[in-house]
Amino acid sequence: MTKINTNTAALMAKAYGQKASKNLLEPMKRLSSGLRINSASDDAAGLAVVNKMTASIKDYDMSVRNYTDVISLLSLGDSALSKISDIQMRLKDLAVQSANGIYTQIDRDNMELELYALVEEMDRISESANFNGIKLIDGSLDFSGSSKLGSIPVRIEAFGSSTSGRYWANTSFENGSFDEDLTVSTAGNVSTIAGWEIHNRRVELGQSGSVGPSTTTDRSGSVVSNLIGGYNTPEDPTPTLYSNATDDSAIPSNFGTLESGSSTGFRLENGGITLTATGLTSANGYDVVHGSYIISRSAKTITAGDKVTFDWATQGAGDASDVFAYLLNVDTGATQILLDRTWNSPTAASGTSTTTVSASGKYKFVFINGTYDATGGQALGAEMAIDNINIVRSRLPAEEQHLVSQISVLSVEEAQNATDVLNYALEQSSFNRAVFGALINRYQSAIEGASFRGQDMREARSRVLDAEYAEETSKLAKYQILSNASSAMLAQSNASKALILELLS
Repeated sequence: MTKINTNTAALMAKAYGQKASKNLLEPMKRLSSGLRINSASDDAAGLAVVNKMTASIKDYDMSVRNYTDVISLLSLGDSALSKISDIQMRLKDLAVQSANGIYTQIDRDNMELELYALVEEMDRISESANFNGIKLIDGSLDFSGSSKLGSIPVRIEAFGSSTSGRYWANTSFENGSFDEDLTVSTAGNVSTIAGWEIHNRRVELGQSGSVGPSTTTDRSGSVVSNLIGGYNTPEDPTPTLYSNATDDSAIPSNFGTLESGSSTGFRLENGGITLTATGLTSANGYDVVHGSYIISRSAKTITAGDKVTFDWATQGAGDASDVFAYLLNVDTGATQILLDRTWNSPTAASGTSTTTVSASGKYKFVFINGTYDATGGQALGAEMAIDNINIVRSRLPAEEQHLVSQISVLSVEEAQNATDVLNYALEQSSFNRAVFGALINRYQSAIEGASFRGQDMREARSRVLDAEYAEETSKLAKYQILSNASSAMLAQSNASKALILELLS
């Protein structure tokens, strides 16, 4: 070709040279950075995948850190429980020592001083053990260690002197607040619920310095037992509180709901129990009728000086109320009155009764609903509600010392009981330490899982993101050769046009 205006060969060599130079930059950039994707233009979809993987890797890394922090927290809790276990061991040593009959009361007093100090230290550890302000064994520890892999719950029950020992045992008596999910069983005029028997029948109290009669007359006119808990009813010190009142020996002409198959004589409501007697008719006018009544099914040891408290309320339901309550000593039949109130008009009243027990013994609790014909119209009926029955003790008897906070070594009986309580407490502290240990092991396993998953994710990201040096160096060599070749061809194309000049010479 003898044309020189357009050097086609040179243009072609230039174009390929530029392409080779451009292609040469790509492997150089990847080899310099170590990355296959340096910008979104390199691989837009791959870059999106890489970003997601990077976020996941950060999640796994933070999971490991979170789990490590939780293990530190749990380790502190285990350490606190370890110290409490040591204290319990020493408490048991004191209890076993005091149970030996060779020690004087002064010796046991000294042991009791150490016992009190150790129990206080046990509670101090329970209240003060914390990690970054988070309490560990006071019962408030309840959270989840969350991570990329989900959450692992951590919940530790309270552990201290007031929650260890025979914590399930009842120090008062069963169902003193009537707030259980109660099942009622009724046979005849007697109903039972947890801890109590309710008798829907008329009873007579004693008067004039005498206890109540052993028998009375029922709805059908038959002579039946008037005993409560196997003993005569106590004397009512105010059987005729108002000048126009007769006592409860007068048999009503109509028993109403008493001893009636259509009524149990009580109802459960508002977390308490209400004794009822309605639709009665007095024989003379101004009479008193007592019934129904409730008695505790088990007796509890109460020491002189202890207090018995309960909430009560009454409401006339036909006429005025006459309520009565007492303690019954199941060994002797002796009684102590807790409540004796009569109203001279239909009214509503309520209050809280507190009575100091005058003699030690094993007692049942008896509450008797009553009604008074205050108007003389011969219509009778009233209700009595009771709730929150408690024994407020100045000092628990040995068999009632169920918790570590309650134990004593002042007597052989108390020391023997304390040994039993501390055996339970040591089992409980060991169980709680096992809970901490199991959680620590679980979190350590979670750390391993998060670490391996993070490593797997890094490897997956590397396959997408990182440059393959063997491949990129081959491309670099290839494009270097092509760049050099295109430069050489450009020189050859320019030289070929120089031959045309010879035609002009």
